[in-house]
Amino acid sequence: MLVRHLSYFVALAREQHFARAADACVISQPTLSAAIARLESDLSAPLVRRGRRFEGLTPEGERLLEWARGVVADYERLCGDLAGMSGRA
Repeated sequence: MLVRHLSYFVALAREQHFARAADACVISQPTLSAAIARLESDLSAPLVRRGRRFEGLTPEGERLLEWARGVVADYERLCGDLAGMSGRA
């Protein structure tokens, strides 16, 4: 599981549409779909209800979303902190 995949998942939950989430992440829709499928495989749980379009998150997806938002936010803070440190050299 990669932080990048979690950020894609958060974007999908926010946009509630695969193509719009892919656009927001500046990736292709197949890349987004593959990342979500990889998360589902890694976690052995369905995360997204799919039909002809995005139909929402499963209960497992809702739980992951709570956790993923925190992980992504922590990662972004860490990147900012490290960038600030390297600027002080």
